[in-house]
Amino acid sequence: MKVFTYSQYIKCIHTFRLNAVMQLAEESAEYKLEQTEKRYSHDKLIKNILQDTKEVAELINQFVEPREEIKKEDLVRYTNSYITKKYKAKEADLVYKLKKQEVFFLIEHQSSIDNNMPYRMLNYILDIMREWSRNQKIGRNTSYPIVVPIVIYTGNQKWRIPKNFREKQIGNYVFERYKIDLEYNFIDINKISKQILLEKDTMFGYSMMIEKARDDKELNQNLFRIIENTNNKKYLEEIQDIIVYLLNNVLEKKVQQELLEKIKRKVGEKGMSELIERLRRENIEKQKREGRKEGKKESRKEIAKNMLNLKLDEKIVLEATKIEKEELEEIKNKLAKVG
Repeated sequence: MKVFTYSQYIKCIHTFRLNAVMQLAEESAEYKLEQTEKRYSHDKLIKNILQDTKEVAELINQFVEPREEIKKEDLVRYTNSYITKKYKAKEADLVYKLKKQEVFFLIEHQSSIDNNMPYRMLNYILDIMREWSRNQKIGRNTSYPIVVPIVIYTGNQKWRIPKNFREKQIGNYVFERYKIDLEYNFIDINKISKQILLEKDTMFGYSMMIEKARDDKELNQNLFRIIENTNNKKYLEEIQDIIVYLLNNVLEKKVQQELLEKIKRKVGEKGMSELIERLRRENIEKQKREGRKEGKKESRKEIAKNMLNLKLDEKIVLEATKIEKEELEEIKNKLAKVG
């Protein structure tokens, strides 16, 4: 497990005066990313899943491998942000802290190549250290914190960026011992097999499988395999939401319907009813945002149309929308003409 200690932080500050140097560098640095075309790069997917302390604990245990297993009850979310000289807010992806220890986990999700990643991680870590020290009275018996840096890479290209900051510094044997020894833990989606991800049975693993898809066919296959693999109702409901909301414009309607039907057989009618309720609320909010004034009946018809597009059972559509059967038939006829 790669870590960065407070003593390393002190060495950085006193050796290179990084408080000043890094501030200037941050303002002038240009991050040059090698952009890749990838239809299934969903930054929010992994980030949202890692809001769950259970998933974060699983991630740390499985990929970082601490000596003692970490449980979700051991972790707490830690807000880490700072303001630059030009008042631009910067924030690391996710930071968690062990409740009973001064140990931080910095998690950065990267979907494309960033040549400045070692510098970025160093910047985030130094900020965590600075923020921690501001709230401490440093004494003889003070125990200093540790930061565990983690980079999750889900891009297409091979990652050739050094994983240790010292490799990005100039070579000078006279001052070699003053180099900053910061190495981040690196999780490369491309090096983890689908079978391993399935065996782990975690939403983080399933999100990585979705990210691994390089085309429509692979995406469909991965989703079917995920649904077949898990019996965890919470996971199935989350995958249901991903299919309906996140992948709605990516999946073919027929495939989407087959996937939802497969989930329905596992979660039952109640789980599907909860999805319908979310769809209903989503459509109402959307219509409010768009300033639509067609009235409640027209709003219900719009919801019914969306449900029919998902090939949901007509009885469920009637029950959820409270429209008349004749009105439902009229909507079906209109959809048939459009199709």
